[in-house]
Amino acid sequence: MVHQTRYDLIITQVTKNMCSRFDLNSDIRAFQVHLGLDMKDIHRRAMRDAQTPVADQEDGVDEDALEAAFESLTGTRRPTDPIAVIMPGKKAAIRSWGLSASGLDKPLINARLETLAEKPTFRPLLDQRCLIPATGWYEWRKDGKGKHKNRITLPDHQPFFFAGLENGREATIITCAPSGSIAHIHSRMPVVLGPNHLEYWLDPMVGFHDLRELLGPLPDHVLAWHEEPPETNKSARARDQIDLFSK
Repeated sequence: MVHQTRYDLIITQVTKNMCSRFDLNSDIRAFQVHLGLDMKDIHRRAMRDAQTPVADQEDGVDEDALEAAFESLTGTRRPTDPIAVIMPGKKAAIRSWGLSASGLDKPLINARLETLAEKPTFRPLLDQRCLIPATGWYEWRKDGKGKHKNRITLPDHQPFFFAGLENGREATIITCAPSGSIAHIHSRMPVVLGPNHLEYWLDPMVGFHDLRELLGPLPDHVLAWHEEPPETNKSARARDQIDLFSK
């Protein structure tokens, strides 16, 4: 392993107006080793952002710039933040979370599975599939006027992959009906792909219609959830929350 693997450590960024969000794996480098990822795209972006001269780029990797790039992909991610995605050929890349769409003020951070093939925004991207690594996501359970923060993970906090679509600059997460165990929290959940389906999902030679049956809620026993005590949810902050996975 390169560096330390921190599958169960979430680094939460504190913001004035927090919104529902999901957590990326806190060390994308662990995926690099586990899946044998090609990191050239992230290397190039790190060098460009650091304004490293072309000659130096050809000589090797600016370790400080690369460390900064990894740091920018670590911890809690919010809509429009840069996120790591895995592309066909096991190439790691960086995309902005949420698709820009004409006439909309907010990016489309998720896409409903049931209407993917019908919506003109998503239909052209069905052959531009990606994986989005994560360790969990936050969702808010509504109780009258109150909202209660829930963290949803796998029972052992192992990392997993959301099914995503990307357009070369941005990415969105596909959502479906929730598993029964978390249906009381929200009416949607992200599509999580099983380990045996990852390469199939990324294979550009496989059409979306052949993949549709792989997508859906996880079995109830696969998910775990934890609701934070009410005292940690300030009423003013709770009113500012948005749902991560739209209805």
